[in-house]
Amino acid sequence: MLIRIAVITPEPFSLRITAYADTYPGIQFSVFPYQNPMECDSLPAELDECDVWLFAGPLPSYFARKQARSKRIPSVYIPSDEYTLTLTLAHILLNRKEGLRELSIDIPKKEYIEQAVNELSLDASRWMVQDFSQIIDEEGTPFDPEALIRFHRENVVSGKSKLALTSVDYVYDQLTRAGIPCISMLVPEKSIRETVARATSIGQMMISENAQIAVGLAAIDPREGTFQENGTDAGIMLQQMLLELGKETDASIQQLGLDQFILYGTRGSVEKMTGNFLHMPVFGNLEKLFGVTISMGFGFGMTAKEAESNARIGLFHARKQVGVSSAFLVTKDKEVIGPLNEDLKAFHLKSEDRTVLHVAEETGISVATINKLVAFIRLRRDNRFTATDLAAYLQVSRRSAERILKKLADKEFVRAVGEEQPYQQGRPRALYRINF
Repeated sequence: MLIRIAVITPEPFSLRITAYADTYPGIQFSVFPYQNPMECDSLPAELDECDVWLFAGPLPSYFARKQARSKRIPSVYIPSDEYTLTLTLAHILLNRKEGLRELSIDIPKKEYIEQAVNELSLDASRWMVQDFSQIIDEEGTPFDPEALIRFHRENVVSGKSKLALTSVDYVYDQLTRAGIPCISMLVPEKSIRETVARATSIGQMMISENAQIAVGLAAIDPREGTFQENGTDAGIMLQQMLLELGKETDASIQQLGLDQFILYGTRGSVEKMTGNFLHMPVFGNLEKLFGVTISMGFGFGMTAKEAESNARIGLFHARKQVGVSSAFLVTKDKEVIGPLNEDLKAFHLKSEDRTVLHVAEETGISVATINKLVAFIRLRRDNRFTATDLAAYLQVSRRSAERILKKLADKEFVRAVGEEQPYQQGRPRALYRINF
């Protein structure tokens, strides 16, 4: 069982990570170097072939977060925390003539400074500190490498600081070239070792998950009354296309009737078929030729019965997308993902979250709908929305969305917080905010 780990790192640091290949003989490292961590917002397609992404620090992980989420590939990063800072301060004290009295420091969170200072009983009154907490907390100070370079240069040139200490390799390189005395954070071997071990463990889990039983259901649905004329021909062509797809992904196909087919495979085969759960399988011009739509539901489970049950749930949601071909996927944990051809939405049909269960019980709204609301809010930067926004996300009528909001408002789980008027004429729309 080979675990493929993509290592996203500055080139000089890569050897410290890949040195653990002998410690974990079941892993294969592929190195993808960068110079500026901001480059990681666009990573090469080759990374899609890897099981886990391992980043050299929190910064590249932060800038690659959208890609990692969209591709649903797990990732880990080597921390740059108070332990890293403490080791580096000890090194400066023992090996640098500048000492610790007048430092210019950049670090993800200022709290790391406080913890290290307290543990070592240091005098930090003359330290100049700049953080970029947004990469850790999703809020706070944004990361700007050029601003950090200016920060350190001004501190050293003005005499406020004798040494710059940076958490960013790119900043270190630029300061060194400018002749500014500086040192980069020293990464403890323990942190590297533990991160590689965590990546390996996640990879093993992913491979185990990929061996889960998968069932897919494909159905031909009529459009514009053409099914009676073209249903047989559409069924024959869909069967041929599914058989070819099955050969490519090592899945078997059976026909259940004139208009429905069942696919048996593994989670890994469905992942390959759908491009990491991002796209519905392509069926050429089948829809246009015969005036039909194709609905697909994929289900995972520990047994064939569980996987088929989940596939039927997925097919049900796909068929709700009237007039368009679509596919939905349901995991063994009852997470519904889809439609696969659009910006992915995901929600759970069941929940053990006490808050979700309480809201569902108090309002009479299903757990699945409450989970959709939670996912809806997480996707938005600002927890404010209109009934129209909610209706578009839930793919229901505005009246249905308003009924949901009324049930929530009656129990004070949602409240009106203002109005917006997107057009010069017409009634303003109420803005709501979720309270749970």
